Parts: sequence; C-alpha cells; structure tokens
Amino acid sequence: MPTGSIEVVPAAGSPGPLGSTPPAAPGPSGATVSQTVAEIARLQSLVEADPANVDAQRDLGFALLQRFRETADPNLYAPAETAFEAARALDPLDPLVYVGIGGVQLGKHEFADALDTGRAAVERSPSLASARAVVVDALVELGRYDEADTAVGEMFALRSDVTTLSRVSYINELHGRLDVALTAMRMAAASPDLVPENAAFVNGLLGNLLVYSGDPAGAADAYATALTFVPAHAPSLAGQARLAVGRGDLAAAVPLFGRAADILPLPEYVIALAEAQTAAGMADAAGDSFKLARAEIQLFQAVGVVVDLDLALFEADHGDPAKALEYAQATYDATPTVRAADALAWALHALGRDAEAKKRSDEALRLGYLEPLLLYHAGAIDAALGDMKAARRNLKLALAIDPGFSATGAAEARRILASLPS
Repeated sequence: MPTGSIEVVPAAGSPGPLGSTPPAAPGPSGATVSQTVAEIARLQSLVEADPANVDAQRDLGFALLQRFRETADPNLYAPAETAFEAARALDPLDPLVYVGIGGVQLGKHEFADALDTGRAAVERSPSLASARAVVVDALVELGRYDEADTAVGEMFALRSDVTTLSRVSYINELHGRLDVALTAMRMAAASPDLVPENAAFVNGLLGNLLVYSGDPAGAADAYATALTFVPAHAPSLAGQARLAVGRGDLAAAVPLFGRAADILPLPEYVIALAEAQTAAGMADAAGDSFKLARAEIQLFQAVGVVVDLDLALFEADHGDPAKALEYAQATYDATPTVRAADALAWALHALGRDAEAKKRSDEALRLGYLEPLLLYHAGAIDAALGDMKAARRNLKLALAIDPGFSATGAAEARRILASLPS
C-alpha cells in the first residue's frame, strides 16, 4: 500500500502521499512510457470522436494515471478525474470507474472521499480486488487500522492476487510482523504471469522488507531483480542508494538517488539526494536539491494534493519549525495515523517541546511499526528528555534495521548515541 510520501498506488492507478504512503498493488498495465503516451493519444481520439464512449473515457482516466506513475506529474490528475467523471455520468454502475475515481482521491490525499468511493465500487462488484484495495488504502491513510485489518482479511478470503498480497504484507509490516509481511510479499513476487511493472513493484517492496529484516544481501538481489524487469525502476534505484548509504558508500549513493529523482521526480527521492549530498560534503548541490524538493512539494500543493505531512517533516528538518507544527497538527487532526503522530512529535521536538513530543512519539510507535525514521525520532526525543535507556534502545534499533534510512538522519542518530553517557 502506499506510502510515507508520494508513492504510486497502482492498484487504483494513483500515487500515494509525497513520500510515505504505504505501498499499494499495481494495476494491470505493463506498458512502456512510449506505449502509454500512444495509448493516451488513441483514447483521446476516440473520446473526441464519441464523447459517449464510456469505455474510452474510463480507459483514458487509467492511462493518464499510468502516465502519472511514469512521470510523477500531478497535472495529470485533473484530466484523469475529468475522464472518470464523464464515464460515471455515462455508466454509474461501472465499478472500475469508481476504482479510478478512488485512485485519484487517494493520490490527492482525499482519504475520506476515497473511502466512500471505494465502498461504492465494492457495492457494485464485491469480488473486485481493486475496489477493495481502495477501501483498505483509505482506511490505512485515515489511521483506522483495525478496520483496515478486517478489510484486508475479507479481501484475502476472496482472492490472493498481487493486489491483495501487497496489502496483507503492508498491514503486517505496520504491526511489526515482518515474518508474515515477508511471506506475503514473497508469494506476490512468485505470482505467475506478472507483467514487468508489477514484477518490479513487488520485488522492490520485497527488497525493502529484506532490509528491515536484516538481510541487505537479499535486499540487493531483490532490487537487482526488479531492475531486470524495469531498468528505470526508481524505487529500486533508491533502495540501492539506501544500501550504499548504509555501508558508508556515499559516492555510490548520490548518483543512485540522482538517477531515481531524474526518473521519478518525487520529493521523497530529491530530499534523499539532498541529504546524501549533505553527508558527502556537497553543500552547494545539496542546497539546490533542497530547493527543488520544496518546489516539487509546492507543485503538488498547487494542483490540490494535500501535502501537509510532507511539509511538516521538511520544515522540521530543513526549514521553519513553527510552520512544521502547523502542518503536522493539521495532518494529525485530519488523519491520526502513526506517521502523522510521528510528524507532530518531530515538529514539537524541533520547537523544544519534548514532553509533548514524547506523547505523540509513543503514539507513533503504538502498532509496533519498525520504521527506522520513527525510531530515530523517538530516540532523539528520549535523549532530549534525559531518558538515556530509551534513547539508546530506539536509536540502536533504527540503525540496526536500516543504517541507510537517511544519510543525515543516520549520522545524527550515531552522534546522539555517542553523546549518551555510558
């Protein structure tokens, strides 16, 4: 499932948040970029010739969302939404139309609307996995984890395909059950007849889970496998870059992050590039990358994507802590997820309000989610409060899970650890 920030939600044809949404399962397309452009042109011609062609309208919406996955251009949301709404007006009973609309809503972080739309799709076709995927993704992004767990169980009872298995994996990852998460993702990767995009997608996610499970060699193999299916698979290139950061090879990490950001210019990758450049002493290049990341976040914001979570973390680390708190509080009030609680904790910490930050940090860890960034934030807050035992535990765990989670964050975690009294 999507997300920590902008991540693709291929099952519904949309992206996740700007860097931290849970991974979703991909859609059926195996098209290359040139094929997608040609398909959009073909479908636009059909729609122009006959605006009442419901199949062409619907398929145009999905093709535009496929193009988003290839370019991360948020300006594609509006025409995709227009196409889906035209299709809905022509055939209000077509469940795939609702899947497409839900995908747009997930991508724009309109999660409550996406939940309603996903449920409408399920009503029209209870056995359609992509319809149930919209519901699961929306529940997760709303912080309604128990309901999401139930929904993914119902989904699995109906069908154990890639769309379902990726969500089974993510739900278990959120609860710290990495063994179950790995099993589900390995099943997804072993699914027969995967098109290249889907194969790259699941192998990239498998690589991430193997990192978290203490198997960097296995992760490297999974990322390499993903890249054999899609040589320009940005998430796997970023995964390779994080492995390079973890082994202290910034000379390899910087160009890998750079390539990922060139292929898919999401703030997530550009910020990671900037942090690697900072750690490598490339101050001017890092400054340019941070400016680019801010511009990209603002671009998503300008077309109606809710980016408060991304802005909160960005401002806390690289900008104005007061603004970070404003964005984090807005995110938490709307969607009280573990990531929103973490962002609020980190913004409060940046303002020196560590007693308040601790409450939200504990909330961020309540599910048992072994996300290094959350653990690093928790450890830094513990250290600021003088709880050396908790600080040492959380910081060591963050670095043990993924020493390359952030070039600058990992360095700061090591610095704090070294400063703690023995």
